[in-house]
Amino acid sequence: MLQKIRDLWNNPTSLKARRYANVFYDVSWNVLLLTIISVVLIGFLGAGIGAGYFASLVKDMPTPAYKTMTSQINTYSSTSDIYFGSGERIGNYTTDEVRTPIPVDKVSPFVIDALLATEDVEFYEHDGVVPKATLRAILQEATGSEERTGGSTLTQQLIKNQMLTNEVSFERKAKEILLALRLEKAMDKDEILNAYLNVVSFGRNSMGRNISGIEAASRGVFNTSAENLTLPQAAFLAGIPKNPFLYTPYYQGGVIKEDVTAGINRMKTVLNRMYVAGKITQEEYDAAYNYDITQDFMKTQSKPRDRYPYLVDVAEREALAIVTNHFLQEDGINLNDLGPNERNEVRSTYGKRAHNALRQGGYKIHLTLDKQIHESMQQPAKNADNFGPNQNADGTSYPEQTAAVMLENKTGRVLGFVGGRYINGKTEEYNHATQMTRQIGSTAKPILVYANAIEAGMITPATTIIDEEYFYQYDYSERKDPVNNEGKTYRGPVTVRDALKLSLNVPAVKIYEERNQMEADTQKLIDMGIGVSDTNRKASSMALGVGEVSPVNLASTYAMLANYGEHVNPYFVDKVEFQGEIIFEAQPEKKRIYSDRTAYLVVDMLRDVYTSGTATYAKSLLNAPGDWMGKTGTTQLKRDSYLVGSTPDVTLAVWSGYDNQKLGMTDAYPYGPYYQRTQRIWSQIVNRVYADKPETFTNARFTQPSSVTSKDFQDSGTFSEKKKVEEKKKEEEAKQKAEEAKQEAEEAKREAAEQKDAEAKKKAEAEAKKKAEDAKKAEEEAKKKAEAEKKAQEEAEAEADADE
Repeated sequence: MLQKIRDLWNNPTSLKARRYANVFYDVSWNVLLLTIISVVLIGFLGAGIGAGYFASLVKDMPTPAYKTMTSQINTYSSTSDIYFGSGERIGNYTTDEVRTPIPVDKVSPFVIDALLATEDVEFYEHDGVVPKATLRAILQEATGSEERTGGSTLTQQLIKNQMLTNEVSFERKAKEILLALRLEKAMDKDEILNAYLNVVSFGRNSMGRNISGIEAASRGVFNTSAENLTLPQAAFLAGIPKNPFLYTPYYQGGVIKEDVTAGINRMKTVLNRMYVAGKITQEEYDAAYNYDITQDFMKTQSKPRDRYPYLVDVAEREALAIVTNHFLQEDGINLNDLGPNERNEVRSTYGKRAHNALRQGGYKIHLTLDKQIHESMQQPAKNADNFGPNQNADGTSYPEQTAAVMLENKTGRVLGFVGGRYINGKTEEYNHATQMTRQIGSTAKPILVYANAIEAGMITPATTIIDEEYFYQYDYSERKDPVNNEGKTYRGPVTVRDALKLSLNVPAVKIYEERNQMEADTQKLIDMGIGVSDTNRKASSMALGVGEVSPVNLASTYAMLANYGEHVNPYFVDKVEFQGEIIFEAQPEKKRIYSDRTAYLVVDMLRDVYTSGTATYAKSLLNAPGDWMGKTGTTQLKRDSYLVGSTPDVTLAVWSGYDNQKLGMTDAYPYGPYYQRTQRIWSQIVNRVYADKPETFTNARFTQPSSVTSKDFQDSGTFSEKKKVEEKKKEEEAKQKAEEAKQEAEEAKREAAEQKDAEAKKKAEAEAKKKAEDAKKAEEEAKKKAEAEKKAQEEAEAEADADE
């Protein structure tokens, strides 16, 4: 057909035909030329209009410097991590989003290949924008097409995430294109890819928390590092960013979705694109396509705050104070130079800044806590048999609570703590170990009364004191009731050693009042970080522990005794790191409170508390070795119960009681004596820690320092009752002699009575014997007479017979 037309054109059959052909040619050519010119003109016009419109969209946008762009792109939140002192990771500082930055060279090649094959196959060829893809996306948007193929490169997506908003508009798209082109000049491809991998959202993790960045996604979905992801795992994660909350396998709360088909289909799409792009072989594709990815999903994980109640709160509170102070120091601000109002405002401002930094700055918070010790300590608090009944007050039911703290004596490091009781696996938010301050009862006696009196040369362990009815002499309340011992009995003269081990109240108050240096003595408590009110600084009842102290601070005072009089402030955070730099490292704060002589003499007395004093029940339950010394304590109405015990290495303080201080602990059946519950918890903690980490408790003993001499164990003090004791002793001796004389007189009287009774008995027996003999003699005589008469009668009868 074409050949016929060609022949007709070259060899027309007539002139008329040729003329028509020429006219047709000229018209057709002109129309074609006009069409081409029109299309070109329209194209230029459209391009001009488009360029003008594009320019109008970005005319108000300042052109950022390369350095500014780079900084903004690489500025993304990084979750702060909390670690045990033994090195194990606990979890994140509480934040809305979990992110763990990782360099691109530490990411599995499967992830890179999957991501580029799916999101930007021309990543290493384009200059930030792919025009045809962008034009296609714009036309789809303009026409309202349901099919959306996407037109953004990884560079554009990074710009949108870090420098723009998620707003859907031509203006945002125009800015995105312009900034993407500029970013490609500011950063190389690997830097852009590195930033993208740490920025993009991956939905939720197995705790239900939002996650961003490939490392957080790898750990949060598959419990592995991004470096170790398998092909199907990498394909699954690479598919999530297109629609994170559709393709993530988890609901809010970390529960696995019943239907994860959408995510699996997306994974298969990614695998197909990898295969088409030549990134994987047919065999790899088939194996990954048919792999059951659901078996790799992490099961729902509890949040760090759920696994370690109280611990995360302590870590965050301590870290916040540390970072706040760090910022203040960096800016050269001394809060002491400011007025009260300005000080509060500045601290609040810097506190908020520190909080935001910890939520987003990637700090590493290293605690002092030993994971094994801390976990072991929780077990007794989970045993309901260790507690008394719930009690009601003010219309509310309160459970019996507990708290415990274990310190390393020489450093002040908190090795573990119990913030409260577990009820059905749950705890209160209130941390009884650190936030609660309560009266400490008789645990105050060694650290306040006896130590100060020994230090002053007033008493020794052998000093004798009279335990008797006694009334406060200087108490601020001017109370008239006597000082009572538990049981309301008195023991008379007792040594200081026995008074302490038996926790007698009268001897402690007598010593404290006779010394009468209450402000100086309570200053020792203040020097150990314990607050004392102005009223209590002058109160005689401080001898019996009316001052309020937290368990962690109480533990530190007994650690002071174990340290031979040197106090070390307790602390929870070893160090804080930021971007590889240590911005805080704990330095133990030490202060000499008592001499080593005083401390050792108190320690030596406190050994008796376990061997023959008020803590023998705890000792009977112990499986762990140790040269134990310590003290029990009880407050009025049994509101609080304590046992604090130390070895040369560690100190453990345990408290029991109710949150409502109107309530006292009960001894009722079947719960048993209140103090035994406290001591049982104490012993169970020691035994559990020893079973799980035996090196915590050793056979090390407190050694007697050279400052202690044999004289210190004699009654060489100046306590005023020595004369009274001697008089009491003489009185007792006289009383004893009188009693002995009375007993001798009674004995003599008894003996005399017995002798008189014996003589009377003898006389009666003689008379009875004589009467018996007389009766026998009379009986014999009567018998003889009867026989004689009988014989005479017989003879008479015989004679009569003879006469007949």
